[in-house]
Amino acid sequence: MGQLRIGICDDEEMILKTLYGLVKQAVRKMGLEFEILVFSSGKDLLQQAEELEIAFLDIEMPELDGIETGRMLRQRNSECEIIMATGIEERYKEAFHVRALRFVTKPFEPSEIEEAMDACLRRRIGFETVDVYRNRNFFQVRQKDIVYVISYGSYVELLAKGKRFRKEASMEEMEKILETQLFFRADRKYLVNLGHVDDYKNGIVTIGKENIKVSRRRKKEFERAYIEFDLKYKGKI
Repeated sequence: MGQLRIGICDDEEMILKTLYGLVKQAVRKMGLEFEILVFSSGKDLLQQAEELEIAFLDIEMPELDGIETGRMLRQRNSECEIIMATGIEERYKEAFHVRALRFVTKPFEPSEIEEAMDACLRRRIGFETVDVYRNRNFFQVRQKDIVYVISYGSYVELLAKGKRFRKEASMEEMEKILETQLFFRADRKYLVNLGHVDDYKNGIVTIGKENIKVSRRRKKEFERAYIEFDLKYKGKI
């Protein structure tokens, strides 16, 4: 997985230090690479909103409180998971407007922080990265951005964000690298991202202008995988 970027925002220095330590401890237990950014105001956090994947926001901050910061964060980065920190239960209802995933209460309990982090990570399908090349330049692309993979024997091409990338790997190796709940092998040549499928009829997968035929022996398996994906993950890619 690429480095996870977590933001913590609170106007009280001691709370920032405490929460920083607990989040660091929780993420280390999960064995993830991470960077934790600390902010003493919502305004400071919003300057780096697009870089964050998880944000802990204190509801009771002066000037720009956690609710308003969360609203503005949603506008700039709709994919960021928000965890609200508060000691005032009466304000929980307000946080629903910014689609906060979890609430943690002061004083913080390590188990509560760990559960909140775990809940965030379980929702983040497709955020692992794949090392690829384009015109001999190295890139990392997130799996959720890969539309499909085409095999050319000893190497593959990946279509992501309108560009084609190359990776020296077999299709079997790519199946091991890519998340099984997100990708399905349609035939010997194609691996398709279920989150990018526009239509499926009579064994034909439509992705943009591309029509990809699912092999006859894989049709039922594909249909099960597609329905399961639709139920569990639709709207998260």
